[in-house]
Formats: sequence, C-alpha cells, structure tokens
Amino acid sequence: MGAGGHRSSRASRAESRHVLLGVAGALVGLLVGLLALRGTSPLAGTGSIGQVAALTVFGCAAATSALTLSTLTRQTLPWLGGRRWWHRAIDVIGLSLVHGILGLFLAGALFGVFQQAFQGVALDRLAGTFWVAVAGGIAAYVTSAAAASLTTRSLATLLAAFLTVGVLASAMSAEDPYWWERYFSELGEGEDLASVTFNLTLLLTGVALVTVAEFLAHDLGRWARSAGEPVWRITAVRSLLTAVGVLVALVAVISRSVSIVWHDVVAQSLVVVFGLTLLAVPVLLRRLPGALIAVTTVAFALLVTAIVLYAGVGYLNMTAFEMGAAGIVYGWLLLLIRTVSAAAEGTAEQIRRAPEASAGPEPDHGRAATD
Repeated sequence: MGAGGHRSSRASRAESRHVLLGVAGALVGLLVGLLALRGTSPLAGTGSIGQVAALTVFGCAAATSALTLSTLTRQTLPWLGGRRWWHRAIDVIGLSLVHGILGLFLAGALFGVFQQAFQGVALDRLAGTFWVAVAGGIAAYVTSAAAASLTTRSLATLLAAFLTVGVLASAMSAEDPYWWERYFSELGEGEDLASVTFNLTLLLTGVALVTVAEFLAHDLGRWARSAGEPVWRITAVRSLLTAVGVLVALVAVISRSVSIVWHDVVAQSLVVVFGLTLLAVPVLLRRLPGALIAVTTVAFALLVTAIVLYAGVGYLNMTAFEMGAAGIVYGWLLLLIRTVSAAAEGTAEQIRRAPEASAGPEPDHGRAATD
C-alpha cells in the first residue's frame, strides 16, 4: 500500500474514533438527562434543560479532550508526548479544562438564545433528555476531532475564543453592571460566580499560553534547523512567552481580593515582560520570513497610542485601555504564530521536495532505444 493509502487508512481510523466518542458522549447525555431531569423543564435557567446540557457538555468535552490528548497525540504529535510526565499532565489538564469550560459557556448561551427565540416553551423529560444527549454527542465528537488535529494555529484560535467567551460570561454575570467604569480586575474581586469565572478564565489562559509557547518553539525549531539559526534564540523566545503565560496565571491566582499590592506587582511585571517580548522577538527572529517586523512596529505604535489616550489625554478609562491593550497583544501573538507556522510548513515542504529534486528527471529509455 502506498503512502496515500496509509494516510487514507489512518484518517478513516481517526474519524471512526471521533464518531465512537461522539456516540459515547450521547449515551452519557442520555443517562444524565434521565437522572437529572424531572417533569417539564424550560430551555434555560436554573434547573433547566440547558443547564443540564451545559454541564454534560463540560464533562464530555473535558473527558474526551483528556483521552485524545493522552493517546492519539502521541502518534500525531510525538514530541508533545515525549516530555516529562508532569509537564505533559499540566498540558493535558489545562487544555481539557479549556475545551470543557468553553463548551459549557457555549452550550449555556445557545440554550439561552433558544429560550429567547421560543418564549415560554418547556419540554417534557423525554424531549429534554434527547437534547441533552445530542449536546453530549456533539461535544464529544467535536472535541475529539479538534484535539486530535491540534496545531499551533488551532490552539491559539481556541485560546482566543476561550478568553473572549470567558471574560464576556464573567461580565454578564457580574453583580455590579457598572464594573467597567473602574477596571477589568474588578471582575476578579469577590467570591461570586463572575469572579470565579474571570479568575478561572485567566488561570487557564495562562496555562494554555505556556503550552502555546511549547508548540511555537517546536515550529521555530523546525525552521531554525533549516535556516541555520542558533538554538539559544528559540530558547529565549520560548522563555519569554512562557513567562507571559505564567504571569497571566498569577494575575488570576493573586487577585486583588488576595493582595492588592502583589496583584499590581504581577500585573506590572506582565506588562514589562510582554514589552520585552515585543521588542526582542523581531530581533531574535529577524530572518523569519513574513512581515513580522512591520506587524510588531504597528502593534507597538498602537500600544503607545492607547497609553497616550489613557494616561495622556484621558480619553480612555482603565477598562477601555486594558481591553485595547489585550486585543493588541493577542492580535500580535496570533500573527506571530501564523508567521512561525507558515515558515515551519515551508521548511517541511522544502524537505519533502528535496529528494525529488536530487533524483532529477527519469531517463527517456524509449528515445534512447529509437536513436
């Protein structure tokens, strides 16, 4: 069997695995629905079908992600599975919770939209259980497929979606609707649902950023070997991005409710470290193809503009400044990841084409015989 046949067979087995996990998720949802639902229930709200479905989605997505990342990625991402067990465990737990909580938020929001679209509708136990089973099956299938095909780009996109949805969920559930008049960290103060959601979102974002740094370093390593770049440059970039992830997690762990002084120290350290990253990465990776230097220049100019609008002329309040800065930072990070991934893919393509080029054209035996 040729290489194409092997790839086709491997893809078929992977898809069968995704479907099997989807069926398992549906069965879990069926069981949960039968046990948790009683009588007629609304689509959203406390004790609703949506609440049961969202919790089911969380469990199915988290478990499926953990299973897939622990097993299938050893084949698709052997470098990830070959690291120290504790490091691998942090990656698996962090990404599994990201998948699970993102599914929880999205499922809850979707059922809330349905409740608004169908005002006053309520379903009996059988119909409610059906939708819980559907939610569990979809969550397991989608998560299995997403985790199995994890790349640096898809991980960064997942993280952006998780951070956005998590912060919005925290803001929408905040007891004080005017929290935005002060600062973002207001969402993390206290012990209510909004605070827990906000701090958990930041904590998992920080953990996932450390994993992103490892993925990015792997892609950079592939490019560096081809471009003849020294390894220490890759190590420096990984260290800077890892430090950013650790500090983001510490912002959540040391909230203003724990210590205002240390929270501010960590937050200011995060700004300093990211500033160093923004300045150092284009220098360390100056031979990287693409428009990295131009993008970094634009990002730096936008950050300076935001600072002037906040501290200089007072046009932006603290929350608007933090939102703008976070958007600029993550936009730059996404573009960096895409640039590095494109360079790594280009290197891999050159390596694949090298044997074909060295072999040269096949001799024309028919013409030689005729001559």
